[in-house]
Amino acid sequence: MTMDEQYTVFLIGGDTGGDEQAVFTPHDVGTRCRLTCNYRNKVIEVEEDDYFEALCQIRKHLEVEGILPFCYGASANVFPEGTVTEMSRGLVVCKVKTGEHPKKSDLVNIFDDGYDVMPVFVSMQQKFWDSWLASLPRSQAPEIANSKGGEVHSLWRSLTLGFAKMLKSLFPPPGGR
Repeated sequence: MTMDEQYTVFLIGGDTGGDEQAVFTPHDVGTRCRLTCNYRNKVIEVEEDDYFEALCQIRKHLEVEGILPFCYGASANVFPEGTVTEMSRGLVVCKVKTGEHPKKSDLVNIFDDGYDVMPVFVSMQQKFWDSWLASLPRSQAPEIANSKGGEVHSLWRSLTLGFAKMLKSLFPPPGGR
């Protein structure tokens, strides 16, 4: 990722008037992910293990003002999971639908937007994720829920294999290559 990469995201709520924007700037800091948000002549900067978690921390600051970013990272129906998210450092997440496993076409950048973005507060996003996990067949939900620490479900393997080369080219490891 280049150091000058920036993402412009519309903001809603908090008397934004519908045309206010924030600029998000990600920076790799060794193994940590620093994310800076510039909006309303204010700056919020956080450092986390991945960019999705950093975005969640920034969203908690914005929530105090009643502001929600209009992007997939703030949408009810997305959450980071598995190797795909780890390889992208949290910049790529999966959209999910109740009772369904995600497909390759469900991978999105957290700063992108689309017709299906449903911006919510961080706690509501977590509740949607928990509800989605509960909607999966019993034999498969625990494997997905525990995929970060244990064996990755075959769906994640197929998603990962198809996207590994693409993600490596988009997000090279720190130190070049």
